[in-house]
Amino acid sequence: MLLFLATIKDENSKKKLEALYLKYKKDMFNVAYRILDDYQLAQDAVQTAFINIMDNLDKIENIYCNKTRAFVIIIVRNISINLYKKRKKHILLEDIDDTLPDDKQMIDEMIIDADILSKISSKIRELRPDYSDIISLKYFYHYSDDEIARLLNITPGNVRVRLHRAKQRLIMLLSEDRELTKSE
Repeated sequence: MLLFLATIKDENSKKKLEALYLKYKKDMFNVAYRILDDYQLAQDAVQTAFINIMDNLDKIENIYCNKTRAFVIIIVRNISINLYKKRKKHILLEDIDDTLPDDKQMIDEMIIDADILSKISSKIRELRPDYSDIISLKYFYHYSDDEIARLLNITPGNVRVRLHRAKQRLIMLLSEDRELTKSE
């Protein structure tokens, strides 16, 4: 980590990254180790995550908030999953549809109501981690498709596909919840 910090010229950025490291290194390592089951690979995942975090340091306002913790955990989890896939030589290929309908407006309209926001947050937590991560990065952290692609080490096209699928799944979960509420 010291060598890594030496490459940063801005003193404020150095202090911020060091504070992030001290605050979240154990949590990040635990997440990586649970996925990889390998001490050395888990350390590599944490270091790679900090390189990604350094590239997005300006977007982190408060080091000690839950939003920042979620952000660093999402990054290390995705890096760990990618390392795991490489280690197992397992390649995940996704079909990319040429035309994807835009459900963003529908989701944005639902977010306006505070009650619905609570239900949406609850349903997002029920999604697969890769779906909840991409929705969080896009709509809560306001990252562009290109930024998400760099963070998750996937193509911008895969970001759009995964986001579309995540929104479809979220809509389905919300519809199921609405039907259950009506039948009660």
